[in-house]
Amino acid sequence: MADLLKLDKDKTTTRVATAAEEEPADRLPENPLSRRARKICSSIVTEELLENLDAIGSARAVTDAGVRRNLQSDLEHSLLDAQESFVLEMKAMMQNLEKGHEEMVSVNSSIKQKMDHLQTLKEGSRSFIEKTRSLDQEMKITDQKLVLARKLRAAFTLTPRETEILKRGSPTDRGLSREFFDALTRVQQICQHCRTLMRLHAGSQVLGMQLLDLASQSHEAGQQKLYRWTLEECRRMTMENPVISPMLSEALRHLQARSAVLLSVLDEYASARKSVVTSLFLSALTQGTPASSRPLELHSYDTLRYITLVLGWIHQAVATEKDYLSSLLKDLPAVDLQDATVRAFAVLTEGLVQPLRSRLEHITTTEKNVVVLYKVRHWTQFYIEKIRTMISTTDFANSLLQLLTESLEAIRNHYIFALRNLASNIGKKLDVPHEDLQPSLSLTSILSLLRELIACHEFRNGNTEDMTTLTSVVLEPLLQMCNESASHVSPNTPIVTAVYLLNCLYVIKCALFPSDEQGRSCSELLDRQCDAHIDVLVSETSSGIISAVRMRPLLEILRFPEESRITPDDYDVEQFLGAFNLYLTNPDDFLPRELRMLQSTIVRSTVIRTSQQLVSDYYRQIHPLLQSTKFASSVNPSDVVQRFLVQ
Repeated sequence: MADLLKLDKDKTTTRVATAAEEEPADRLPENPLSRRARKICSSIVTEELLENLDAIGSARAVTDAGVRRNLQSDLEHSLLDAQESFVLEMKAMMQNLEKGHEEMVSVNSSIKQKMDHLQTLKEGSRSFIEKTRSLDQEMKITDQKLVLARKLRAAFTLTPRETEILKRGSPTDRGLSREFFDALTRVQQICQHCRTLMRLHAGSQVLGMQLLDLASQSHEAGQQKLYRWTLEECRRMTMENPVISPMLSEALRHLQARSAVLLSVLDEYASARKSVVTSLFLSALTQGTPASSRPLELHSYDTLRYITLVLGWIHQAVATEKDYLSSLLKDLPAVDLQDATVRAFAVLTEGLVQPLRSRLEHITTTEKNVVVLYKVRHWTQFYIEKIRTMISTTDFANSLLQLLTESLEAIRNHYIFALRNLASNIGKKLDVPHEDLQPSLSLTSILSLLRELIACHEFRNGNTEDMTTLTSVVLEPLLQMCNESASHVSPNTPIVTAVYLLNCLYVIKCALFPSDEQGRSCSELLDRQCDAHIDVLVSETSSGIISAVRMRPLLEILRFPEESRITPDDYDVEQFLGAFNLYLTNPDDFLPRELRMLQSTIVRSTVIRTSQQLVSDYYRQIHPLLQSTKFASSVNPSDVVQRFLVQ
């Protein structure tokens, strides 16, 4: 306890000394009690301090010296134990510090090694960093190449799905999907891109060839699949009204690059449609059509109607099949399809040839009517032109057109043969002319038939070859018949013969040449003969008038030269002037009666006008003779001339 108090005292002294040292030197010394009290107040109160104070407080009442010594001894032992424990702890701490020092030394050496190693690594990492940077640049270039490669793959290769669609389609599939045509279009584009790549980039020949080989394999597989599907679809076109699907038209568009394949498909389509068209044609002939319930064969008694119905049905069938074929080939360029279309129609209409041939041959061998034959010929020519226009081909490129052309020629030959038979029968029917000098009945009947032929619409719109054929075959026999008939007229005088022949020529011209254009181009022979007979009538009429007016003796005088002419006889002059006065008064009484029998008013007026003009010319020739001579006649020639001039 005493040691504790002493220790406490020493601590207090130390604190006081310390405080004194801290106090300024110029400050006065402080009271020790106050200083102790301030120290106690400033000390920190702990649990240990309170226990010590309690122990000291209990020892304050102890007055025994032995107890105090024991207490002091305990305190000293406690202090010693504390110091020994402190020393032990300090030793342990020193050991720990030494151990820590050793560890720090080892750590320091390790750190130095690490620093040296890091320095070495730093020096060695420069090349690594540079290499890393170069690798980073290479990575960027590689990424760009990867993007380019992906784009190249997307542009020049098919996807697995597209390859699967083109190569491994199920053989049991009845149709092709939209994906197939998209894949086929894409593989065609890839092939085109590969060819462009090889053409524009010389260094890409190998790559382009490899890509082209891959694309060509897929394209070939797709084309084979498309070809088989298209053939199967064309074989199904056996309905009367087939439905052309858009996919079938698109399939032909993909096959157009291979002309042989396209022609094979079109041949298959034409063969399928050939059976349909042939069946429908035979059904129309024997059973009837939807438009007409009666079979066409029931009209075979009427040749013209029968042949027009048959050719009209064929024309309608060709037009319908042309629409179907146009719908099938709508996606293909028309310029490249000319030969294919011609070939398809040749196959398609081949089944119509044999049934049609037998019926046309029957017509050409049994029909005798010239008008019917000509109309049949015209309608055959009409339908040939229509069908040729639709097919856009020549006759010999199509068996149907070739048959129609051959039949047309046969009908034309039969028509000419019928005309020649008609012409040969003309001379066998010789009739005696009537008293009214009108054409004979045989001529009238023949002209009635020819008039019916010419009056038909088909002949009027025909070419000049038809008229030339008709006139070359019929006209000369008609004229010969008229001349032979004219030899039997009574009385057989030039005027009567000329009037009869002019009437015959007039009716022939009206029948054969109803229009002026035809008259000018094809009636030269008739015109020449008419002019000759008109000249005969004019000559005979003027001669009759001259004889009737007693002008002939005066004209006989004018035949001599003026120096040797004799003076006209007064009686002849008087007879002439009197008759001529009557002629001027009523000239129609001096005309022949036969002129009134002329059917053509134009010819009649021409003959009268020309005859009177000739009489006038003759009178002008004798007028100077009458003026230069004095006559005893009561008729003044000047008055006659004046009246003549007025008329």
